Amino acid sequence: MSLDHSFQHLQSLLSTGAQDPTALIQTLSALAPQDDAARDDFAEHTALIDLLAGLLTDVTSGDVGVRTTIANVFAEAAKSESARDPIAEAGAIPALIAQLKLGHSTTSSDADNLVIQSLRALANLCYDHDINREKVLETPNGIAEIASYLTSPKIALLTTASGALTNISMDNEPVQVEILKAGVLNVLLQILTRHLDHPATDDNPDVIKMSIAAIRLISNLSESDRGVNELLATDGLSILLKLLRYKHNVILQPSVTSTHLQDALEALDALTTVLEAISENDAVQRAIVSRDLFENLLDFVDHRPTKPRAEFDEEAWQTYADVRKTVSRIATLVSMNDANMFDIPQKSNIMKQLTEWMAHGSGSHLSWAEEDEIRMSGALTIGNLARSDTTCVDLVERHGVVPPMLALLELETQRTKNAGAEMKGIIKVLHAVIGALKNLSLASANRARLGDLGVIQKISDTLEMPKCKPVHYLAVGVLKNLCAGSNDANVYRIVTGQEPPKDAASSSLVSWPATPAGQKTPLNKIINLIWNATGDNDTGIRNEGGRLLVNLVRAIHRAGPSPLLNTLIKARCIVPLIQIVTGALLTKARASEAESGPSNTEEEDDHHVHFDATPVEGQVFPMVQNEGVVALILLADASPDSITAISKYHASIVPTVVKILTSGLETGDGGAGGGVEAADPTTNPADPAYTYADESKTNVCVLLQALARTNDEFRDRLLAAGIKPVLDALRKQAPETASAPAQQERPLEPPPATTGALLGRSITKSARQLSDNAISKRELTTAFGTEEKAPGYVSGVALPGAAAALLMVL
Repeated sequence: MSLDHSFQHLQSLLSTGAQDPTALIQTLSALAPQDDAARDDFAEHTALIDLLAGLLTDVTSGDVGVRTTIANVFAEAAKSESARDPIAEAGAIPALIAQLKLGHSTTSSDADNLVIQSLRALANLCYDHDINREKVLETPNGIAEIASYLTSPKIALLTTASGALTNISMDNEPVQVEILKAGVLNVLLQILTRHLDHPATDDNPDVIKMSIAAIRLISNLSESDRGVNELLATDGLSILLKLLRYKHNVILQPSVTSTHLQDALEALDALTTVLEAISENDAVQRAIVSRDLFENLLDFVDHRPTKPRAEFDEEAWQTYADVRKTVSRIATLVSMNDANMFDIPQKSNIMKQLTEWMAHGSGSHLSWAEEDEIRMSGALTIGNLARSDTTCVDLVERHGVVPPMLALLELETQRTKNAGAEMKGIIKVLHAVIGALKNLSLASANRARLGDLGVIQKISDTLEMPKCKPVHYLAVGVLKNLCAGSNDANVYRIVTGQEPPKDAASSSLVSWPATPAGQKTPLNKIINLIWNATGDNDTGIRNEGGRLLVNLVRAIHRAGPSPLLNTLIKARCIVPLIQIVTGALLTKARASEAESGPSNTEEEDDHHVHFDATPVEGQVFPMVQNEGVVALILLADASPDSITAISKYHASIVPTVVKILTSGLETGDGGAGGGVEAADPTTNPADPAYTYADESKTNVCVLLQALARTNDEFRDRLLAAGIKPVLDALRKQAPETASAPAQQERPLEPPPATTGALLGRSITKSARQLSDNAISKRELTTAFGTEEKAPGYVSGVALPGAAAALLMVL
C-alpha cells in the first residue's frame, strides 16, 4: 500500500469516532518507512506528520500501543535527515518526552516498549541536528526525564536512554551541562564499576552493552569543562583507566573467544576516544601521573596478545592496532604537562619503558613498519619531557636516552633506502626523534656529551635524504645548537667530519688538523642542503643553515688563526651567509653541480651562482641578518681573500645595507638624510618602515668599512646608491642608550614585541678591533672638525662613530 493510500485509510479510521486500536496500529505500522527513499517520501507528507504528532499530543488518546507505533514511525523516519525538521516542527519532541512519564507509572512490557520507541525517536531526531537538540533542552524537565531511565534495572531501557542522551549531547555544551546537573556522571561511573567487579573471563553481554553505552555518553559529557572537572573530582579518571586495563586483559587471554574479543575491542575503542580527548586537558594530564595511573597506558602498549595473529579476524586486528596507537598518543599528551616534565623522569621504570618504545617492532620487517606510531610516540614523549635544562641533562646522563635515539635514527635512515619504503611513517618517526634530540641540545650542558655520543654524524646522514624538508630543518637546528657557545669539539666534527685528536682536552682548535675526511663531511652536506633549499625557495632551511654557519665562523674565529677557517671558506660558506643577510635567492645549480654539490670555488660566472638584484619579500629576518653581518665581518677580519668574495655580490648587498641604514630616517626633500625621525617600533620587520636597532646598523657600518677599503668597485657602488647623506645623518643623531656588549656565546633571544631594538647581540670583540684599528678618534675629529666619538664599543653601541668611520673610508 502506498503512503498516500495508508494516509487516507488512517484518516478514514479516525473519522469514524469509534476507533479500533488494533486497526489503527496495523495502519500506522504500514506508515513506517523502511529505506531512505521511503523516508524522503515520508518527509514530504507534512499533513501526515502533523496528524501523527497531533495524536501523540492529544491526551485523550491513551492507547499505549497506538502511541508506541507512532513513536516507532517517527524513529524510523528520522533515520533520514530530510524527515527530522518536519517531525520536530510538528511538535513531536515535547510529545515524545511527555510519553516517557508513562514508563514510570507501570511496569508492563507495553510501557517499556513505549519508552524505548520514544527514546529511539528522540535519539534519531537529534542525530547531527543542533536545532532539535535545543528543542529537547527547552522542553521542561526534558533532559531529566530521559536521564531518569539510566537507573533502570532493565538493560534495554538503560542503554536506549544512554544512546538518546549521547545523540542529544553531541557537540552541545549547554545540553551536556544540563545532563551533568541531573547527576548522570555518577550513575555512569557506577555502571562501569559494576563491570569491573565481574571477572574478565566471565563478561556478561548485558554488562558489556551497558558499559559501552555509558562510555560513549561520558565521552560527550567530558567535552565540557564541567564534565572534566566532575571526572577529576570523582574517581572517574581512575575508573576509565582501570577499565582500559581490564578490557585489555580480556584480549590478552590466549583462549579469548571471538565474541569476547569483539566486545572488548568495542569498549576499548570507545574508551580510548574519551581518554584521548580529555588528555588534552592540562589538569587531566597532571592527574594521570600524580594519581599513579600513567603505568596503565605504558603497560597497554608493552603487552600484545599471545594468541597468534593468524587466529584474529583481520578487521579485529586492525582495530586493536589502532587502539594501541591511540594509547601511545595519550601517553605523549600526558607528557606535555609542565609538572609531569619533572615528575616522570624521577621514575626510572617509566623512563625505561618509554626508551624501549623506540625499539618496538625491531624483530621483523613487517612489525617494524606496523610499530611506526609507537616508536614515534616514544621519541615524542621524551622530547616533551626535554623542556628544561634540568630534565634534559637528567634524560641524557641518568636515563641514557641518546644511544637508543641514535639507533632508531640509523634504522629509520636505512629504511629510506629500501625499495618501496613507506616514507610517510618513516618521516613521522624521524621528525619525532630529531625533534627530541633538538630539545636535548638546547641545554648547553648537554652539547659536548651529545657530540661525544655521535649525534653529529647520525644527524648529518639525514641531510641527504630526498623530500624530507621538515626533518632537514630540525636536523640543521640540532647541528646549529651543538656548535653554539664553546663547543670546539663539535665545531671540528662538523667542519672536518672527524673526531678531535685524543689530546684535544689539552690543546685547542687552532692546532687540530684541518684536513676534512673526504667530501661528505657534515659541513658539505649542510652547504649542499642550503643550496638545494634555495632552488626550492625554502626560507627556513636557508636561515637555520645560515645561523649554523654563523656559529661555526664565530667559534673558529674566537679560537684564533686556524686553517679551519679556510676550510669553511672553501666549502662556500660565504654564499649562504650573504643569503641570510640579503634575502636574495640563488638560481638553481646546473644539473652536474646538483649531483656533486657546489664546488669549493667562489667564481660566480663559472658555477652559475647568481643573486637576484633585490631581495624577495619576506625572506629576511632582522635578527638573523645581524648574525650574518657579524659572521661576514669575522671572515673579512681573518681572511682578506674573503673581502673580494663578499664584495662581488654587491648587487644584493648594497640595496640591503642601504635599507638597513635608512630605516628610521624620514627624509624631507626626497633624498636620504633630509631629516631624522624614528619609525613606529612595532612595525613588522618585513615592512620598509621597520626600524633596525643602532647595534645592527653599527655592525653594517663595520662590514662596509672592510669591503670599501679594499674594493674600489664596491666603494663606488655604495656612493652611487647615495649612502653618504644617510651616514651623515646617522653620524649626527643621538646614540641609543649604551649598554654593555653581550658575550659572543650569549644565546639569541626574541625581543619584546613593543621595542624597536630588535637586535640584541652586540658586535664581537674581534669585530670591534677591526673597526677600531682602522680609524682613530683623532682622524675622525680632524676630518669632521668636531669632537667625534671613535667607534670603540667597550662602553656600548656607538653608531655615530661607526658611521663617521665609514664616511672616512668613502
